[in-house]
Amino acid sequence: MGLETTLKRPIINTRDEPHADPEKYRRLHVIIGDANMSEVCTYLKVGTTSLILAMIEDKFLGTDCRRGAGGRARAISHDPTCRRLLTLKDGRKMTAVQLQAEYLELARKYTEDKYGNDVDDITSDVLNRWESVLNRLAEDPMLLSKELDWVAKLELLEGYRSRDGLAWDHPRLQLVDLQYSDVRPIGACTTGWPPGAGWSADR
Repeated sequence: MGLETTLKRPIINTRDEPHADPEKYRRLHVIIGDANMSEVCTYLKVGTTSLILAMIEDKFLGTDCRRGAGGRARAISHDPTCRRLLTLKDGRKMTAVQLQAEYLELARKYTEDKYGNDVDDITSDVLNRWESVLNRLAEDPMLLSKELDWVAKLELLEGYRSRDGLAWDHPRLQLVDLQYSDVRPIGACTTGWPPGAGWSADR
């Protein structure tokens, strides 16, 4: 939790900043989940974060998986192959998928130690889905176009590029990029998103 929204990016912004009569209303700015369209993404983000926070609270995390100096998260997030290596503080080199697999292994051990055979169905499902996603990311990220937003969006953009011979900086791709996250019902959107419903990237 924190008061910042741009520099430190807390999961929950606790700034008391009502945008209406402060005698009647309060405002809690929750900034988790607003970047995802996929229900699977949101489910895993909330589920895995909950597990990691529980391990931190119970002082279960003994492994130091922090990144070393000079490692940039943006370089990892801009690698659609999921093969770029990052250097940890202890000198080990691994991909982001391998790093998450370490956290998954710790989360499985944590739940087994804490709950034994009484792990609830949702926690068990989060662990299994997490493992499934990591295995497919390691094999071929494009296998996850129905589950992960960045893969679905990349597949959509690559489809337009291939069909129309567009460069990455073409305005039509920028429009698709923006409209991917449009949550308005079909008909409410002036451009008629999605494609097939009268939508034109030329507008």
